[in-house]
Amino acid sequence: KIAPDNIGVIAQRIVDTKVTSSEELESVIGLIMKKALTEPHYCETYADLVFKLKSEMPEFPSESGGKPVTFKSTLLNVTQNEFDQLSRDSLDFTEEEKEGKDKEELDFLRKKRKDRCLANMKFIGH
Repeated sequence: KIAPDNIGVIAQRIVDTKVTSSEELESVIGLIMKKALTEPHYCETYADLVFKLKSEMPEFPSESGGKPVTFKSTLLNVTQNEFDQLSRDSLDFTEEEKEGKDKEELDFLRKKRKDRCLANMKFIGH
């Protein structure tokens, strides 16, 4: 479990897994992002983990022959995609989403969406 005092250990374990492709790099970053958004209390700790990994992770050649795929560029892409997804998932529900749910369920789902959005902003801001 992540905590501010064990970031170094976790970062080293991730580095030791030897990421060998840009797809694996994207998966690692995606998992970290997913954990950060589902555990908003540790969001800043995950941001610190990402900062620590930035200098340790390898670069990969671009498939299109352009700039190499770096940890930073992949992180920016994953973060942008998540932010765009949050923009599409507004706090309001469509009639299809409301169907079969009572007010308490809708309030719970709205809170989950709001918490995820706030965690994303907190992660980006840290």
